[in-house]
Amino acid sequence: MNKDNVNKWWCSLPESIRLKLSGHGITDILQEPDTSVQATLYRYARLRAVGTEKDKDEERSLLNEVACGLSDLALAGNNGMALEDMCNEDGEFLEEYQEQFDKFYDRYEETLVEINWAVIISHTGMPTSELIRLLEKFGYKRVDMDENKRIPKTFYTYHRGLHINATGNLSFHIVPQKESLGLGRFAVCAVKNGVGSQLGTDHAPFFFNASLPS
Repeated sequence: MNKDNVNKWWCSLPESIRLKLSGHGITDILQEPDTSVQATLYRYARLRAVGTEKDKDEERSLLNEVACGLSDLALAGNNGMALEDMCNEDGEFLEEYQEQFDKFYDRYEETLVEINWAVIISHTGMPTSELIRLLEKFGYKRVDMDENKRIPKTFYTYHRGLHINATGNLSFHIVPQKESLGLGRFAVCAVKNGVGSQLGTDHAPFFFNASLPS
């Protein structure tokens, strides 16, 4: 992901998230993370959203990298000093600054872990392939259309979008934006006595909060 796209993704995050990751509630001075930290955050967020058990080590490494980057910015901003001026000859923080850094790190780590990245990522531009991975992570199973027994929590591809058959009478749809026809990328269809009605939204949290466990 290039610099412009990383920054565009950062700006697409909810303001409340950007404020938290800029130091709101943690430091007195707010500072947006630089592009390298934003890029690492992007990778961490996507791994948190669609990663599996085998990705846990990488996820933890990225979490540490983001928390360290944010803590460095907070430390420098709050003290009005360059990081190297807070270190000894061996490049280690002097005791008073190490204590500050540790406090910042703990708060940022807690904040990053608490954020529901599945909802955030799905709302800020997730391709259908990753939406499928996200659904698989929450227990949805792939089935062929002609083998569908109307078992809850199944899905299959449908007209280049994604069709999830949740029950015999209720289904969820994720379709490409240009094919949503005004209904919204995320749609719910209810059928009764052969008659169907649909509601849709482009606001992913409305869809995922209802259809995925927390």
